[in-house]
Amino acid sequence: MSIQLDWCLFLMPEADPLFEQLKQEVDLLGKALGKAIRTVSGERLFELEEEVRTLTKALRQEPANQRLREQLGQMVRGLALPQAEGLVRAFSSYFHLVNLAEERHRVRVNRERERASRPEAPRYESFMALVGELKKSGLDYERLVKLLSETSLHLTFTAHPTETRRRTLRHHLAQIENLLERGTPHQVEAWVALLWSTLELRKTRPSVEDEVKGGLYYLPRSLWQAVPRVVEGLARAVEAHYHKLPNLAPPLAFHSWIGGDRDGNPHVTPEVTAWAQSYAREQAVRKHVDEVDGLIRALSVSDELLPVSAEVRAGLETTSPYGPSEAGQRNFSLPERFTGESYRRYGMGLRYRLRSLLGEQPGPGFTSAREYVAGLERVEKSLEQTGLESVAREVVRPARLVAQAFGLDLVLLDLREESRVHAEAVAELLRLAGVSDNYLLLAPDEREQLLSRELASARPLAAVGYRPQNKALRTALDALRAWRAKGAYVVSMTHQPSDLLEVLLLSREVGLYRPGKPLPFDVVPLFETLADLENAPLVISKLLANPVFFAHVQGRGGLEVMIGYSDSNKDAGYLAANWALYRAQERIFQVARAAGIKVRFFHGRGTSTARGGGTAGRAIGSLPPGTVGTCLRVTEQGEALADRYAHPELAYRNLEQLLYHLVLAAARDTLGQGAALSKEWSDAMELAARSSTSAYQGLLAQEGFFDFYEQFTPIREIAALSIASRPVYRSGKLRQIQDLRAIPWVMSWTQVRLLLPGWYGVAEGLESIPLKLRQAMYLAWPFFSSTLEGAAISMAMADLAIAEEYSRLVQPALAQNFFPKLKSRFQHTKELLEETFQAPLLHRHPTLARQTELRNPYVDPISHVQVELLARYRQTPPESPERPRLERTLMLSLLGIAAGLRNAG
Repeated sequence: MSIQLDWCLFLMPEADPLFEQLKQEVDLLGKALGKAIRTVSGERLFELEEEVRTLTKALRQEPANQRLREQLGQMVRGLALPQAEGLVRAFSSYFHLVNLAEERHRVRVNRERERASRPEAPRYESFMALVGELKKSGLDYERLVKLLSETSLHLTFTAHPTETRRRTLRHHLAQIENLLERGTPHQVEAWVALLWSTLELRKTRPSVEDEVKGGLYYLPRSLWQAVPRVVEGLARAVEAHYHKLPNLAPPLAFHSWIGGDRDGNPHVTPEVTAWAQSYAREQAVRKHVDEVDGLIRALSVSDELLPVSAEVRAGLETTSPYGPSEAGQRNFSLPERFTGESYRRYGMGLRYRLRSLLGEQPGPGFTSAREYVAGLERVEKSLEQTGLESVAREVVRPARLVAQAFGLDLVLLDLREESRVHAEAVAELLRLAGVSDNYLLLAPDEREQLLSRELASARPLAAVGYRPQNKALRTALDALRAWRAKGAYVVSMTHQPSDLLEVLLLSREVGLYRPGKPLPFDVVPLFETLADLENAPLVISKLLANPVFFAHVQGRGGLEVMIGYSDSNKDAGYLAANWALYRAQERIFQVARAAGIKVRFFHGRGTSTARGGGTAGRAIGSLPPGTVGTCLRVTEQGEALADRYAHPELAYRNLEQLLYHLVLAAARDTLGQGAALSKEWSDAMELAARSSTSAYQGLLAQEGFFDFYEQFTPIREIAALSIASRPVYRSGKLRQIQDLRAIPWVMSWTQVRLLLPGWYGVAEGLESIPLKLRQAMYLAWPFFSSTLEGAAISMAMADLAIAEEYSRLVQPALAQNFFPKLKSRFQHTKELLEETFQAPLLHRHPTLARQTELRNPYVDPISHVQVELLARYRQTPPESPERPRLERTLMLSLLGIAAGLRNAG
């Protein structure tokens, strides 16, 4: 392909040597892809791609040129299906390769900026800058180390339909990345040819098992390497400012929903949950075996030259399988070459017990991650005592840090289920035991009272061996029994206290609950809809007034509350949803503080700005004062996984930026430095939210809008195609917007390049605030500025000319009724935002502005082809022999646009 020079010219000044490397790599990859297309698919497809690229680029430069538009339209409408698929694959493959080159460029830039960072002139959002700011605020060394030791960021990996690329594709891209680093151009060419020759999609709907493998892909790879660097970088920053080097634990924990999230996904069975845990554990333990193998190779310290500590000697002599077994024989043989090298012998014992967990050695394995960590700490301390502090730090500590961060299970697996399903399960138990025949008909307060009485006793309701009659109870109990890597139990659609008490009752059936004692996991309410967010403080107040639940959260050291960014946006629109989330956090925090309970918030953020995406670090800094504390949990999914964690350097930088904002917010909250929100600003936001909601809900309620939406966007096709294991609707069939899950709602608008959930209603909200006031709020209120900049990002990624192409899929009367209004509101919203900023939309995101300006012309060909594919798909009978390939090509276009925009849902 010959588009490489256009791409590079936007990214960096030509005088920059790093730009030259990027330019060379993009040039190499573009030529390699072009050659692969010609070799595998023929010269005609290559020429066609060049013709379409040239036309779409020219049309973007002259959007009013009807001759160019008609010429492109005729070409696209005349495409045979194999040609259409080839075009989509060509531009999608190019995005995969350019994304890879951009990632490598970001790595090089990060390294250069990190090298240039100094305590007196630190890099922005770096550990050096963080510690410097905390020192200036008056924190002495001891208080700083205490703050860093208490602060913890929990990342929760979830499945997402736009991250359904085959692992084979990721493998090929990883090989190309390695060859760009240390291979030859011919080797790169060979692997690009393999990439082009490989079908990107699985032949069947991805299973939950596929999603587990895909979602956890980066954990044992880039994140495994990044975690020790994060701890070391933070410690070295402290040393640079305070001249003391602290011994810090990882400020990170990792969770997963994939394989435990049953909410609306019938494929997440207890058997799948058990498999997901086993798979993750095997990944972790094998990585730990690799770490210990490295220690065994490295720690060739002779006992004659340096004695080992008493703790290590004791481990060798008395602890199976290090020493003699009961029969007086060793449980395993040690190589003779290790004689007199106790650290290696000790390492062999660690290795043996790890492999026992994999079933590859007889005898006991480690009973807990803590036990394995303690074994590594013995080696570390022993080396320090003998004067080899540098060996302990550089060789052993990284292995200990990843053991602390990932444990033996890699991730803590969360379970999630909808409250309605729990109620059905509990109803069967209560009916079986003769406690209540009509539980589902009881009022909320009556349910709470009944469950509280029941939970005063330890007796289960079902007899031993009872097999549940309904699926809800059978699945709930079997999942609890299968659950080993216990994270949290999240209850979606929490409406009332009984929704959480039901989890305690179900847990009692499997022996996990005892009266007055906490469960061995957090039970987390998830408030998602606008109504539930508004009602959340009352629900939390009632829960903490309930003696049964209060004993549980007190024993757990606090209450975790999850807030959902997606459904509230779908309910009320972008501006009102963000304000509802802000107010819910404030009020929940106040209720919990009055009850003497710490509250930890779990933010269910998506990748798109409509679902809480955007600049995650700044979003943390904009949270209400007091609500962050020292522990924060966020979800990670979709394109964000590859964008943030594809390379160890990128993973490190992303974690550094997140922790920078989290620790500053933690310092603010623990020191009580956050200023109260002024009544003028609060009142202004209340009015803006009401005005915004009225406009947004008015659009959705307008007669004919749902018909327009499903004709204009590919929502029906997203629902029909095998793009993810979870259905796109909560229950039944797609009849109205309320039936939809939030991810497909946002994804469908992103595909048509309008991104409506990220901006519609913002104009009406801003109009309700006087100009001078909103400009002042933007400059001084992090929440307000972060929210408006999120809307600006959505609008900058949108493209009205492309969106208008999709309007030809809509019945003319419907299209005329809605599209001009959407276009008008888009333009007005843009004007109001720029008026508020007193600057262009992306004035604070110049790199994103350049990338967006550059990417859009190369997403355009996929969009034009997708419009034609949708038209054909909707006219093709299900029994047509062309239908399967049409579906495949259409799905490729969905993922191609996601790859191009890198922010699809």
